[in-house]
Amino acid sequence: MRRMRKKNHFGDKEFDQAYFTGKSSCGYPGGYTKENLRCYDYDYTDFSDVARKISGLGIKTYFEIGCACGYLMEELLKLSIKVKGWDISKFITEKALPEVRPFIEVKSIDEIGSLPDKSFDLVHVSNVLGYVPFDKLDYYLNQIARVAKKYVIVYAGTPEDAPEENEIRKINKPDEWWNKKFAKYFKLVDMDWYLWKPK
Repeated sequence: MRRMRKKNHFGDKEFDQAYFTGKSSCGYPGGYTKENLRCYDYDYTDFSDVARKISGLGIKTYFEIGCACGYLMEELLKLSIKVKGWDISKFITEKALPEVRPFIEVKSIDEIGSLPDKSFDLVHVSNVLGYVPFDKLDYYLNQIARVAKKYVIVYAGTPEDAPEENEIRKINKPDEWWNKKFAKYFKLVDMDWYLWKPK
């Protein structure tokens, strides 16, 4: 009898076309578009407002892991902020506008160790950490703190706010658990938009 192999959802096809077009049981119902994201009230969907807040912090360099097609990066570029983004989905990165596409690479958070210390004023990692192996979480958080010069925006996603993701999320913990974990590596600045400073 053949043994069933458990799917590894992090980095495989689950984060490609079906996920981003609303054709899978998880992902973005209706598709990953600016208009649809606003309808579902996802965090960080008023991209121009968030870009202005980031600029107001004196940020000159910005790095986002899990940037998708770079909607926020698009707005930051308009404010003369240097941007860099990684996403594991080739499908969604190819949807980036021509002005943003040169700044996005198809890469996994696994590669963060290759970046120099304090590479960016702000490092943004939202809706990524819930999908990593539990035994690598502390490594990633340590690396995020190492690479960030001034600030981090970090949010993981929880069973409460995205129950449809529970089947593919590897770490299903509530906000309280995540905030205690983040506090080991970062100092809280503003919980309303998940802003921290590296310790």
